[in-house]
Amino acid sequence: MFHIIITSIIMKRLLILVSLCICSTTIAQLPDDYSDELIQSGYAGIMGTIFNVDGTKMFAWTQAGEIYLSNWNGNAYIKQNAAVLDISDEVSGYRDFGMLSICLDPDFETNGYIYLFYTVDRHHLLHYGTGSYNANTNDYYKASISRITRYTLNHQLTPMTTDYASRLVLLGESISTGVPLTHESHAGGTLMFGSDGTLLVTTGDNASYTSTDTGSRNETYYQQALNDGIMRSEENVGAFRSQMINSLCGKVLRMDPLTGDGISSNPFYDSNNPRSAESRMWAMGLRNPFRASINIATGSLDPNDANPGTLFVADVGWGTWEDIHVIDKPGLNAGWPLYEGQTALNSYYTSGTINPDESPATFVSLCTQPTSFVDDAIPSNRRFVHRRPSATWKHGSNRVRVPYFSGSTPTDPRVGGSGSPTTGIEFRGNTAIAGPFVVGTAFGADFEGKLLFSDYKEDWINAATLNPSNTPWFNHIEQLAPSDYGNGIVHIFQNPLDGSMFYVNINLGTIRRISFYDDTLSITSNELNEIKILPNPVNNLISISGITNQVEIEIYNLSGQILLSRTAHESLEIPISLSSGLYLVKLQSNSGNQILKKIIVN
Repeated sequence: MFHIIITSIIMKRLLILVSLCICSTTIAQLPDDYSDELIQSGYAGIMGTIFNVDGTKMFAWTQAGEIYLSNWNGNAYIKQNAAVLDISDEVSGYRDFGMLSICLDPDFETNGYIYLFYTVDRHHLLHYGTGSYNANTNDYYKASISRITRYTLNHQLTPMTTDYASRLVLLGESISTGVPLTHESHAGGTLMFGSDGTLLVTTGDNASYTSTDTGSRNETYYQQALNDGIMRSEENVGAFRSQMINSLCGKVLRMDPLTGDGISSNPFYDSNNPRSAESRMWAMGLRNPFRASINIATGSLDPNDANPGTLFVADVGWGTWEDIHVIDKPGLNAGWPLYEGQTALNSYYTSGTINPDESPATFVSLCTQPTSFVDDAIPSNRRFVHRRPSATWKHGSNRVRVPYFSGSTPTDPRVGGSGSPTTGIEFRGNTAIAGPFVVGTAFGADFEGKLLFSDYKEDWINAATLNPSNTPWFNHIEQLAPSDYGNGIVHIFQNPLDGSMFYVNINLGTIRRISFYDDTLSITSNELNEIKILPNPVNNLISISGITNQVEIEIYNLSGQILLSRTAHESLEIPISLSSGLYLVKLQSNSGNQILKKIIVN
């Protein structure tokens, strides 16, 4: 027999979770047995949360460039008063820019390494370390770069602090080696570790979002970027930088976390120049991949195997479609800007723009539509075929299209429609957010092994079931939370402490948690599972049947206060005089097994 021991701390949390199910109209929109609670509030421009390996330390970061630590005390996350790290003087936190992503080293508990991906304030980029530098000065709406930096946290200290002298720039150590920023958006991006210990980051095209940008657009900072050496003259092709293997823009980059060098198993690695863009490039053809995640159950432990795991990349679209891409092998081309969604984007597709690095070839000639789901066996050849998104949803109307084929002709049927491999719901949105691949059953068996994803504008949370044959489409798409559930959801992350989902509302400055709870909270405690409490709802008398041995009975209110305590050896009736509402009954046997049951008093 399995034993379940419910401590008073866990019980208190469960009481809070159940109370939220009854008291919040928003929470009632979750599936049965799921609840939502506020964890923390008061953050300005919060961008996301991550956890250490056991979930006892929560790190939240802000757009401005601050990282805050909260420690689990057995009952709640207690926020450290001062930021554990603050580089707001360096970070360019305007429009869609700022500290975009952070991640912890897999060996964080030993080395204390933390990695940051952020846009650099132009004043800091040009003047830091000189007499002209002023930490309080910002220089916005001008050309700059994105950068990846590693710091060592003094993780054994209380309060935790940062060793700022440990700073190591892995990407963007100079003005000419970062990811170019030439407009107000499209920087990306998400930092994460692969199963093989390599560091991955998603970057945007850094082109204009107001026009078809094939280079030299007046609304961009292209000339300033060229003058400063931020980008090569060949890269003055706007959004088509995503299609250049020797540009850092619009890519998934894969690097050595110790040096920032590209990995030798990357598809275009150059041993003579391991820090070049092509040496770091893992996948290409992305527009603004703001949020991405990884299935940690996939991949190899050896970087030489070229298999860090399956990535899920949400690419924020332009005028019509939002994309979720499955990146499961090196060299894949997501197609932007030649394609948006499943099909060609005419303004770019017909532009005739030449790839300056491969002249006289045009960009459109270097990436064609696929004829099957079979990828080229040679990684470096995969760039020539559009890897279509596994799902793409439309702006303004509930329409979701998925990739399929009629013979060798690519088709894009709607979810649940004729010829579609995917069943489920349709929805709308215009800012795709990739969430976590759900690990384990702590979030409920129904969602185990599914991908959660969201949309910043519409604020729903959906779940996709992956195709078991590893073909890059989804078998099914279902709803976890409806539209307008959040208020600017920009990040979802699974907490390893209890398997719950933490999501961030940037507009409200809040961190919230969605948890799964079983109606009885029992595993296999047969001696207690047989006990019945009737009626339910109840008025002034409850009948408890099925007791065959001594059982301690306690009734709690939603504040965790014990209202009634009895010892029973057989079935009994208990008169009650309680206000209307939800209560919990705890039953504990002599063997130490415990079980919680809900009752509603009318």
